[in-house]
Amino acid sequence: MTRRVLLAFETGDMAAMANLVSADPSLRVLGFAVDEWWAGPEEFLTIRETQIAEIPALHIQIERVDAFEDGAYGWAAIATTVITPELKTPMKHTAVLRLEAGAWKVILWTNSVPVPNSQIFGVDLTTTLDDLVTSILDEHSRSSTALEGTMTLVFTDIVDSTGLAETLGDTAWAELISRHESTIRQVTAAQGGTVVKLLGDGSMLAFESARAAVRAAVDIQRASASGSFGVRVGVHTGEVIRTSDDLLGLTVNKAARVAAAADSGSIMISSTTRDLVGSLEGIRMGEPRIVALKGLSDTHQIVPIEWE
Repeated sequence: MTRRVLLAFETGDMAAMANLVSADPSLRVLGFAVDEWWAGPEEFLTIRETQIAEIPALHIQIERVDAFEDGAYGWAAIATTVITPELKTPMKHTAVLRLEAGAWKVILWTNSVPVPNSQIFGVDLTTTLDDLVTSILDEHSRSSTALEGTMTLVFTDIVDSTGLAETLGDTAWAELISRHESTIRQVTAAQGGTVVKLLGDGSMLAFESARAAVRAAVDIQRASASGSFGVRVGVHTGEVIRTSDDLLGLTVNKAARVAAAADSGSIMISSTTRDLVGSLEGIRMGEPRIVALKGLSDTHQIVPIEWE
């Protein structure tokens, strides 16, 4: 039954859809957008017909269905992947069914896009990334002149640096940081970028070219892979305010939060940067993710980078 409903959604078969949902006014269909709450078959079918004309061609790949029944009622939990020409989106669906004149009809259907709890509540900054952003804002507040421009920013952050420093001890930690900063400076210079800030276990780098920024991010991860620590890297492109020796603006904050969304040893880039980069030899784009970034409105698409 639920597979037939999903097939009707996929193909835009309104006749099948009308036959599968209850004719009772108590029918409710909930989408994942805040305002997608439709009451009764007439309202739902009218909206669905409008959506068919607006939504691009898609394929619904069913991953799992758990269904049960008890007398005149049934219910199902469904996991799918919704595939469009540009995106693959994991989704979850819940259905409540009722027997009406001997046939199962949907009386309640809900859709949701599953994301980690950290993304629901907003990806927050690590202490290092927060200190970097705060340092940049504080220094800019003392600057008297500024210019605007577009840059691609790269934030790096050593994961669990506090615990690592305690384990290594002051001398070994200082040597590790010195080598790491030297690597960052060399990689940034080789890709034509600028080291804006170094804060021990974190850095902020700026590039005129989005492609150069992504190559630098990959080179930093390659250099760190053989070390005793993990690094997270985030990349975002946008308008920045340039002072004599600094950068700031919403782009700075978002780039730091994209980095915070990355795992140890990984690179995350914003959709803006993804569009600018195109294809790079030896570098692949992973499946996009939709996340909330704390302090920023709406949700944001970020893309993991995979390299050889």
